[in-house]
Parts: sequence; structure tokens; C-alpha cells
Amino acid sequence: MRSSRLTRSLSIGCLALVALSPLALGASFSVAELTRSAARIFRGRCVAARPGTVDFRGRPLAATAYTFEVSEYLKGDGPRTLTFRQTGTPARDVTDLGRIAGLTVFAPGNEYVVFLRPESKAGLTSAAGRGRGVLLVSGETVRAVDSDGRIPAPGAEIIAYGALRGAVQQVLKEDARRH
Repeated sequence: MRSSRLTRSLSIGCLALVALSPLALGASFSVAELTRSAARIFRGRCVAARPGTVDFRGRPLAATAYTFEVSEYLKGDGPRTLTFRQTGTPARDVTDLGRIAGLTVFAPGNEYVVFLRPESKAGLTSAAGRGRGVLLVSGETVRAVDSDGRIPAPGAEIIAYGALRGAVQQVLKEDARRH
């Protein structure tokens, strides 16, 4: 019985790794690469987006503080209410660094899975994989999100959240065995 559960779990994880392959994400970022480059991976609902500035080497840089109500951490841990700052603003004019870098704008009210990179010395972070580490949640499924943060990316496959979770856990287990 346990063996069949393990086989089924591994199969689900493998399916998720295949499903979130470069074609599904629209770039050459696999779940393994996203997981390894993220300091935290969480599922949560964006509850606030507050534009402001940060001091970047003595100069003000436009940034947005995003606040999330986290329902689950898949990698790392943290508070139930998590706030992080990302360069750029939700308005995204043509000179906005967030827009230029292709970073996702998180829309309050939407639920996401975020593969969040480590924080920089300036206190900024962003999703892993140049924005490919952001998935829009709908019920118990996820899809790669467009950079506007509101709609799925064109052609994005629908993936079961449980399969994604299993794939992330599998990568973390494999990495733990190697070290």
C-alpha cells in the first residue's frame, strides 16, 4: 500500500515537472531551477500593493511593497502576513524598471504561488526566473501568469496545485540527499 502511494506521488511529481517544463512556462526555467533559485516558495493572496521608493546607492528607486496573506509555505518559512519589496510600480510607465525587467505586478485580491528570490542588500526581491516563478491560482489549479499579474500567460497550461507541490517537495528531497 505504501509503495503504491510512493509510486503515485513520484508520478504526480514527475508529471508536474514535465507540465511546468520550458514550453509551459514560456522560458527555459524548470520547477527544479525555480525551486533552487528561490529562498521561499509560498501560496498566498495579495492583499496590498503600496508604491514607494527605496534607497539604492544613495538614490531613490521606485519600488512597490506587496503584502500577502500566506496560506502555505512550500520552501522556507515566514509569517502568515508577508511583505516584500520589488522594483517598479503597478502603473508601469515606459521607464519603469519593473516593466523593463519583465517583473510581475501582483494584483490585490488575486492568489498566487510565488517562487521568491533572496532579498538584495537594498531590501528588494522578485520572483525567480524573471517573473516565470509566479503562478496564478484558481481553486486547486495554477497557471503561469502574464506580467500584469491578473490573467494567465497566453498558452499557459493548467496544472494541479497538488502536482506542483509534489514536484517542489521532490526537488527539495533530492537536494537534501545530495548535501
